[in-house]
Amino acid sequence: MRDLRVPVVADMRDLKPARSSLYSLRKSAAKCARFFPMTMLAAVVAGLGGLRGQGPQNTLPVSYARAIWRVSDGLPEDTVQALVQAPDGRLWIGSTGGLATFDGAHIRNFALPQPISANSAFSLAISHDGTLWAGTEGGGLLHISGSAIKVLFTESGLTDGFVRTLCEDSRGQLWVGTDNGLFRLKGNDRLERVDDTAAIPSMAVHSIMEDRDGRLWVGGSKLVAIRRDGSSQPYTLPGAYSATRVKKILQAADGTVWVGTVGGLAKLVDGHFERVPPIRATVRSLLQTNDGSLWIGTIGDGLWILREGQLTKVNEPGLLPSTTILSILEDNYGQVWIGTQVGLLRLSSTPVTIVPLPDPRDSDFETISGDSSGKIFVAARNLFTIVGGVAARARLGIPDVTVRNVFTAQDGTLWVGTDGSGVYRIHNGQVTHYSAPEQLTNNFIRAFLESHHREMWIATDEGVSVLTSRGATKFTEASGLAYFSTRCLVEDREGIIWVGTDRGLSAIKDGAFLQNDTTRALAHEKVWSILEDRQGALWFGTRDHGLFRLQSGSLQQYTVDQGLTSNSIYQLLQGADGTFWITGPNVIASAPERDMNAPWDASKDASKRLSVAVYGMPYGAEGAQLYGGREPAGYIAPDGSVWFPTNQGVAHVIPRETSVSGPSPRVALESVEEDGRVLSPTTGLTVPANVSRLIFNFSAVYLRPQNQLHFRYMLESFDTTWISSTSTEKATYTNLRPGHYRFRVQAYDSSRPQAVDEVSIDLQQTSHFYQMLWFYTLCALLLGAIGLLTYRMRVRQLHGRFAAVMEERSRLAREMHDTIIQSCTGVSALLEAIAITAESKPEVNRELLTLARQQTRQTIETARQVVWNIRHTTENDVDVVAAIRDYTVQIAREDVRFTVEVEGPQEVCLPASTAHELLMTVREAVYNALQHSGSDRIGVTLRQQGSDLEVAIRDFGTGVPEPILTHPIDGHYGIIGMRERMEKVDGTFHITSAPGSGTTVQVQLPLHGRKRGGLWA
Repeated sequence: MRDLRVPVVADMRDLKPARSSLYSLRKSAAKCARFFPMTMLAAVVAGLGGLRGQGPQNTLPVSYARAIWRVSDGLPEDTVQALVQAPDGRLWIGSTGGLATFDGAHIRNFALPQPISANSAFSLAISHDGTLWAGTEGGGLLHISGSAIKVLFTESGLTDGFVRTLCEDSRGQLWVGTDNGLFRLKGNDRLERVDDTAAIPSMAVHSIMEDRDGRLWVGGSKLVAIRRDGSSQPYTLPGAYSATRVKKILQAADGTVWVGTVGGLAKLVDGHFERVPPIRATVRSLLQTNDGSLWIGTIGDGLWILREGQLTKVNEPGLLPSTTILSILEDNYGQVWIGTQVGLLRLSSTPVTIVPLPDPRDSDFETISGDSSGKIFVAARNLFTIVGGVAARARLGIPDVTVRNVFTAQDGTLWVGTDGSGVYRIHNGQVTHYSAPEQLTNNFIRAFLESHHREMWIATDEGVSVLTSRGATKFTEASGLAYFSTRCLVEDREGIIWVGTDRGLSAIKDGAFLQNDTTRALAHEKVWSILEDRQGALWFGTRDHGLFRLQSGSLQQYTVDQGLTSNSIYQLLQGADGTFWITGPNVIASAPERDMNAPWDASKDASKRLSVAVYGMPYGAEGAQLYGGREPAGYIAPDGSVWFPTNQGVAHVIPRETSVSGPSPRVALESVEEDGRVLSPTTGLTVPANVSRLIFNFSAVYLRPQNQLHFRYMLESFDTTWISSTSTEKATYTNLRPGHYRFRVQAYDSSRPQAVDEVSIDLQQTSHFYQMLWFYTLCALLLGAIGLLTYRMRVRQLHGRFAAVMEERSRLAREMHDTIIQSCTGVSALLEAIAITAESKPEVNRELLTLARQQTRQTIETARQVVWNIRHTTENDVDVVAAIRDYTVQIAREDVRFTVEVEGPQEVCLPASTAHELLMTVREAVYNALQHSGSDRIGVTLRQQGSDLEVAIRDFGTGVPEPILTHPIDGHYGIIGMRERMEKVDGTFHITSAPGSGTTVQVQLPLHGRKRGGLWA
């Protein structure tokens, strides 16, 4: 770093600005917040790490983190002419391209109505009611309240459209300065001209200011002070006429009136103005910050700062994007915003400065340590020392080797670890060299530790060595070390040596390795930093999974979910005041001891967060990367300052009060997207059932660096815990179930997690018709009905199967009764007759035997026909008339006369199955008549009656008693079988009989499309 010492060009010790709040306009701003002090450097604002310099003896160096926004970041145009902060914390930006708002993360252009003749916003003012007044260059005066815009121009009394300045006095009166006159607002939409009178001369007005006495200072082509009674007092400014035109007026906290003119800066002394050398450029903007410093912006000559009597020009190359400073604002966090010709600049105070190294050679490692005298050692291939804020090459009397780290023992001995050359011990000017394989496990050194026994433990790339007066002891994986690649060493109060490696943690006590719950829990972690804090708790910083705290046998984890800025821990230190210092790949942070050691149950305190302060890198070191993995990667000096190695040099942090002044972030729900359709976030939002993707877009008004800003959100009735969000400002949900939800989003500063701002929105996800209760009820009823129907069909099927089985049994019974049994009965009767006449009538016996054989063959054929009918479904038509005639021939007897009469067609064809049932019925009736009636005459009559075939079988015998007709005797199933056969073929069966009158069996069979006489009936 260059320590630039710029000579003081003007001795202003008589000015001594006070440090109280400014009066008038600054008084109203001071009511909003109390800013943290921004101690300004009096001699120079410079340094690779930010604004830094050398001034009077009572001045301390200060660094600033810088951020710039241009058109590419959303500005309407790069030229920023006016700045003002609204009550909600947003910035209003007036540029040559129009108006814009800025919440700290997003610049949003403010659309002006088409009739406005000019978009260039030159002046801005916030009214007491929070609305905005904007003066344009040629377009008149604008009043903006929410989304409503009112234009005041010639019809409102304004004679000139170029509005250069705006001021609302302590009584709420708005004053308007233009290129042609001074105006004040009358009512809400009328402007009254005040100058061009006997009391106030006509003038072009570029600046208006009310002082603590209530006088209104008006400057432009002239400078006058207007008293409340309407009288005015003119003032003469030093210099040529063209150089005295006023651009800015400011009254400091001590009452001094400052005037910026075309020719430079002037101040009011004893009733008249004196020029302030050496500023000769046009002073366009003036601001006194809350620490009493006067900031002076010029046209073409950059930025000047007056503090405690000394005037300093900020001339560090590259710090300011332009030498034309158009506007300056201090926000309610104490940050300074500067509008320039080529963009918007923010300067945020940071306690970090960067000490550059004279020859870092882009090292891939860097370690830092120190001794009790305050000397700082920096190892970055070469070895450097820092004394008085300046780094210089160190000479320790050792060979020219690459140094990795330096350790100072309790007796002052220096131990120097190298990159491949082992260790050098320097004591009282004598150098001792230790190397592998004699004393060390490896010559690449990563860490040192001096135990309470004065043993020197040395961690290397391939194990740990212990050097004592008795010799060297080595620990490797073979001897029990968790992993060969070691990173850090610590001895706790119990004398246990903890060794962090790239794959696990080892604990060594009295030369023996210990295995416990901690070593097992961290068996796969990359442990890069170990710390025993003031309370005796052990902390393990890992490369990937945050911090682990071991206290009273309990191991607890801290990650970004608990407030850490990163899960990658390079170095963990604790200062004398208890503050924990934590570094990661690109961040320096601190956390108070009360938070780090507070009892914490992650399952119960899911929303609890650590108070973590993040330290921004100063100008010139933006994006600096820190080093870790080799010890020490951080150092706390005896004076309490903290040092960390970075690729931009050594970061030096002078601790100060880390609490942040100003309001907490104000969160806002920007919009809700339903499958890409953007909606305004209104309460009671109803989401259609067909929406599958819901996105909540949110933001926060927070002008500080955004790495301190954190969001967390939750969709109640869906999420069970808060979801942290640091990289995105939206929450996405898909395929939500119907129901009521509440989306909540919170914003907070990481250093003040308890100061949370929250917004929420209720919404109702509607249901498809198939998700309605009535639909579920209907489906349940339908399923019940289907179940009942299925049950009934099953029962009916079972009944049908059972009936089919029973029908088949009945059919077989009928077939056996009407065919086989009857035939067997006939055969039996013939055999009995043969037996009776066996000796007396041989010829008769032969005839009877022949009949028996024929009857037997007929029975067998009938049985085969029955079996064939069972196995075959196809059938041919049968002429039932011919079949009945053939049957009567077969059973013809000498003692019985058979007759068959056919009335109508002589041929009636029926399907074989139907014909079979009819023939079996006729056969059974004829058989019964032969067996039981005793009649010598039996007649069969076939008659077609309409579409039915009627068959009657009549005998003239003894008849059948009525009881037998209705209740057949057990063992006699002829009548039952005949009736069942007819029912099977949709026919009817009727039997009539009387004792002595014979019996008539009548069956009626529908033909229904059957052929009759060769034709279908």
